[in-house]
Amino acid sequence: MVVLVEHSKEKRSKELPMFNPRLYVFDIDGTLLTTDYKILPSTRKAIALLSERGGQIMLASARPPKAMDPIAREFNLDPLYISLNGALVVQGERLLSAQAMPFQAAQRVISIALEAGLSVNVYSFWDWFIGETNAWSTHEGDMVGFYGEVRDLSTVQEVHKILLLGEQEKIVQVQDRLTRHVPEVVASRSIPNYLEVVDARVSKGRALSLVSELLDVDVRHIVAVGDGENDLAMLRLAGFSVAMGNAHPSLRAEAHFVTGSNNQDGILQAVLKIMDLGGVSL
Repeated sequence: MVVLVEHSKEKRSKELPMFNPRLYVFDIDGTLLTTDYKILPSTRKAIALLSERGGQIMLASARPPKAMDPIAREFNLDPLYISLNGALVVQGERLLSAQAMPFQAAQRVISIALEAGLSVNVYSFWDWFIGETNAWSTHEGDMVGFYGEVRDLSTVQEVHKILLLGEQEKIVQVQDRLTRHVPEVVASRSIPNYLEVVDARVSKGRALSLVSELLDVDVRHIVAVGDGENDLAMLRLAGFSVAMGNAHPSLRAEAHFVTGSNNQDGILQAVLKIMDLGGVSL
């Protein structure tokens, strides 16, 4: 069941009459995909409904572009992506925007993570590098369909994202250390065992603002759907926001709608509710 989260009567009365979405932005993992990385039949139906009604749909993910391509093909979407949590905006092989973190800051992040025993994954443009192959990096490769290249991470000059993988307790501790000691970056959890680190100027929200300008779509006419801490800025920017039932509490507290989980037809429930509210693109 879709639950409407009421922030205030004033907010609802102002926004619902203006509800005319032109762009729908979806996170991938924990949103379009189930916990075991499958696409539910109901999710396929939901995306097809939006496409049939002229809705423009795009993906926004912590994944690198290469790992987003198969998902876009599954839904017959254009390859316009917000990638690496907003550090990259790409259209096919064309780079529209990129924001790397300072080199020394990236090296401090790597040092702190290795000291804590976390798996370190470094992303630079379209490339994924690892210092060594381990169970965590192998699992990530199995999930996205390709594997990181082993390399001396101190030689990667332009770092757009660092993904840290490990036990939840260690992830929380490292997130706290990075927040206190490396102000040039921001660290957020997409899921409990994944800590996503990007330049402090980067977010899915800032990238979505750029996309809205490129597509000439007012942010008031954007619907954003997500589940992780890294989706919060995107949901705050969008005219209408949907948090998955499995979303981080911060998203559920701020979203206009809280739908079912990624394992329980949440995407279809949300799309049907949006249509009930008049969400048909012009």
